[in-house]
Amino acid sequence: MEIPSTLCSNVYDFAFCPEPCYDRLVDLADPEDWGPGNRILRNYLSFSFSRAVFLTERDVDQTAPSNLPLVFDDDRCLFNTGLYTRRYETIYGLFEPNTKPDARQRWFLKGFFKESDPMLVSFEYLPCRVRFAEDPSELVFDYRLPIRSNIDHILGDEENLTRIPASLMGEGNSLLLRRAFEGAVVEAARRAAANYTLAVPQFYGGRIQLLPLCLTGDKPELALTIQREDGFYAARTCLTLDMAYNNARLICRPETSWIKR
Repeated sequence: MEIPSTLCSNVYDFAFCPEPCYDRLVDLADPEDWGPGNRILRNYLSFSFSRAVFLTERDVDQTAPSNLPLVFDDDRCLFNTGLYTRRYETIYGLFEPNTKPDARQRWFLKGFFKESDPMLVSFEYLPCRVRFAEDPSELVFDYRLPIRSNIDHILGDEENLTRIPASLMGEGNSLLLRRAFEGAVVEAARRAAANYTLAVPQFYGGRIQLLPLCLTGDKPELALTIQREDGFYAARTCLTLDMAYNNARLICRPETSWIKR
């Protein structure tokens, strides 16, 4: 399979994507909350396509087309979205050459189609789902590894502080905030050790991270990002639950109750 020179990692630079296509995808896919204006869905597609381009360009000369997340056949391009219908048929994005002579993007998003759709009959191979880890164990929290938190950054960075509950803010609460944070990290690690599904995988910066439950009270209010290093997890920032869900949804639909929408 030959990759065209017009391929680029940004799907919106690669192809013109008509607005009705997103509504069609929402109707076709198993129902879920994609946020206002389908913001989460757009982020998901953009991120997944970028990863698909990376894997396709890396592996095209050493694997069968069916093992690639992008397939080119007869001037058409097929992309495995990683989404499924209500009956768990895989959904694909179909691109065709953009016939407008003055078009900025050289491709056009024809639409989204389930695996059994007649539009896909002519494809000899259907692309595989994008993968974010070569080793699936990277997606699972290893309770044996300690968590090392960069407290100065997490509790000193202005952006991080905007995510801290107001009850812990203020100069007089700095000691209380530190103790609450340290205790929440310890408890989150113990809860994740007892139930590894509490740690939700996300993909950032080319590496797998996990979002374990972070507590500042009885209910989850923040998500602590941890990145696996050699012999430990490094915690460098915290996210709001909405931010955490958006990041985690790039890999899969989170089903853990504390982050589930």
